[in-house]
Formats: sequence, C-alpha cells, structure tokens
Amino acid sequence: MNTKLTLPANTAAEQNHNLSWRTQYNNAVKLLETGDYRFTMMVAMLIIQSCIITPVSLLVFQYFDFGYSDIFAGIAVVAFFGVLVSNLGLLSVRFCIRLFTVNVLLHVVMLALHFVR
Repeated sequence: MNTKLTLPANTAAEQNHNLSWRTQYNNAVKLLETGDYRFTMMVAMLIIQSCIITPVSLLVFQYFDFGYSDIFAGIAVVAFFGVLVSNLGLLSVRFCIRLFTVNVLLHVVMLALHFVR
C-alpha cells in the first residue's frame, strides 16, 4: 500500500485546465484506482447512501403515500444493497461510481414522482 504523499509534477498554474469532462473523469478514476483513495470513496458512498439518501427516501415514501410506496421502498432497499455489495465485493471504482450515480438518479426520480403526484 502506498502511504507516501507525492507532489504533482506540475503546479496548479501549469496544469492544463482545458481538458474535456471525460478526460478529467478518467484521470480522477485512475487516481482513485491506483492511490489509497479507494476505501475513502467506498466509505463516502456508503455513508451518503445509507445515512442520507435511503432514509430520506423511505421517510418520504411512507409520509406521502399514494399507493406505490411499497414498490418504491423495495426498489430503494434493493438499490442500497446494490451499492453495498459492489463496494464490499471490491469491484472497480469506475463501476462503483457509475452504480452510485444511477442509484442517486433513481432515488431522485422516485422522489419526484411522489412530489408531482
């Protein structure tokens, strides 16, 4: 495990900031996969998912019940376990970030359906 901090080869003023978002994303994922940041990302995704997103969604589903709350609660719990299992299974950071993003979007859509109805 790499425990030494290294300084970047170029200073912040010398770095090229005109890179596309995809290149910046790939560089960030490469840094997360090769460095010691994997477990930090895993913990951050699990805390955000289990302490913020899922409980808030479940409370909204139960408080604003319009008939589909049980289905949405089941989807929310399965999505939570998807993020949990992918992180505990030590899958690639790229896959875990994509799964977490899809999970957040899924919760936003379900919450929007509750507030639109």
